[in-house]
Amino acid sequence: MRCKKCNARLAAHDIWCMSCGSQSPIVKTELSAMASLRASYEKLQGKWSEYVPVSSIAIILGLIPIMGLLYILNFVISLDNTSDIQYLLNLIVKSILFGIFVPMVLLPFSKIGNHRDYSLILGSVADFIKPYGRYLIFSLINALYFVLIHIICFGLPGFASDPILRLVWIVLLNYWVAIVLPVPVLMEHKQINPLRAILLSYRHFHDLRWNIYLLALVLVGLNALAFILAVFPLLFTLPLSYFAIRDYTLKLIDYQLLEHRIV
Repeated sequence: MRCKKCNARLAAHDIWCMSCGSQSPIVKTELSAMASLRASYEKLQGKWSEYVPVSSIAIILGLIPIMGLLYILNFVISLDNTSDIQYLLNLIVKSILFGIFVPMVLLPFSKIGNHRDYSLILGSVADFIKPYGRYLIFSLINALYFVLIHIICFGLPGFASDPILRLVWIVLLNYWVAIVLPVPVLMEHKQINPLRAILLSYRHFHDLRWNIYLLALVLVGLNALAFILAVFPLLFTLPLSYFAIRDYTLKLIDYQLLEHRIV
């Protein structure tokens, strides 16, 4: 393989040309997030019924409580106050409440993150929820991040922020999604804690951040549409999401991204 700009020879896994710095074609070919998603979808054909038990638990114990909390905290109970301390405490309480249920949506990664087949069997419920603690820590790290950027970009009742920071909040939120999407797979594949997995993703997957974000955007839209359509389609879109994220993350690992971009 050669660089299209300077014709220098490229190694099979080169993301950038070492001569001129141009991006390698593999970013849009072999490392295409959409191509990886289509490949994952094709591998799941004929296996959908196997995934129903795990998806059902993720929906019943994860997504439905999260949606219920969103409704209750926004339309039934108001936790907003004029006191800065109370406002901050309310933000923390909201984040912890959501953080309790988010791991139930992520637990299937503990079953598939460390292998490459397309089996996702429930087994015993006790075995399924055994990794809950690690995913709770991951969830609370995310919650802390969201609290921090909310305070910085929206201010407190007694300390306003610049309106331009509302746009900064959108950027920070979306960039964080692109960072943490591969983290559950890294946790399982490398057998590391959530914080270290987040740092690995941040340091090493920078070159493919847009590809990761595109995958996240498509999967969020797909699952949101499935939830709107009476929840039932989530039994199929959730497994697709798990395997699509797993497959793309492992592909990035196969292309030796964890051995580069250390700084």
